[in-house]
Amino acid sequence: MILKKIIIVFFAFAIIITSCDKPGCEDPSAINYNPKANSSDGSCQYDNFKPLFLETYHLYESNSFTLDSIYFDDFGTMIKFSRANFYLGKNCLYNSEGICYNDTLKYFLINPNEQIYNLGFFSPESSFGNNNFEPGISSLDGEFQVGVDSVYNHLDPALYPSDEPLSYQTPSMHWQMGANPQDWSYLFIVIEGFADLDSNGIFDPGETFVFHLGGDAFLSSILSYNCTVYDNTDGINYNGNLVSSYSIKLNLNWDEIIDDIDIKNNNFTHTSDNIPLATKIANNSNNIITEYK
Repeated sequence: MILKKIIIVFFAFAIIITSCDKPGCEDPSAINYNPKANSSDGSCQYDNFKPLFLETYHLYESNSFTLDSIYFDDFGTMIKFSRANFYLGKNCLYNSEGICYNDTLKYFLINPNEQIYNLGFFSPESSFGNNNFEPGISSLDGEFQVGVDSVYNHLDPALYPSDEPLSYQTPSMHWQMGANPQDWSYLFIVIEGFADLDSNGIFDPGETFVFHLGGDAFLSSILSYNCTVYDNTDGINYNGNLVSSYSIKLNLNWDEIIDDIDIKNNNFTHTSDNIPLATKIANNSNNIITEYK
């Protein structure tokens, strides 16, 4: 009799516990929202996922930047860029609650001839809620770095498919000196071009500048930006196709890479052979990116 009472009490307690714990999706903005759920089980699903693109605007002193155009450094030397690349790493994208909803580390090889880079997929419902997202007003906080972190920096580019930015590039964006991966490095920044070193108004043969920056010590600081989210319902041109998408925008200021560098008198570094110049370029890399306004 006593055993039967214990069993009855146990089942009654279990029923009470079960009735209090109803796992399911508690988020009203989800397509599988369960109004009876009172215990989240991670099952929430959202619609309206679309590609999220990074739109970049290449600038030189606030004007559009292009290769082969004539510019001047801060000391009045006439220059022309023939090659301009840098690696941009995306660390985190933070939603409206300050939570890193996308922490996938992703690298892009930036060059002035490309404007659109694919960040992955995005759903405003998952970040802002159905009633809180306003295209062109709502924003994400993005964390970026110029360069390649100390783990990926010492991996073999052959590990990646040919269409990945970290794969072998032509021209090369990688130093692989010897068999020890610790001696390897991606070129975080590559800037090459012509400079009127004798100030005669033309680019004579041999009047060039070459800035190649690489090595763990020259990774930029973590750069944080507030990025407005745009809904491109009519499509955005990506690889020749119009793609319905969301996007965030950043300015890339190429003049900042050579800020306060007298190219006439300081025009060559492969990093280790001119550490002061490499350090200057690395410090300047913290100012390459600005918020789009």
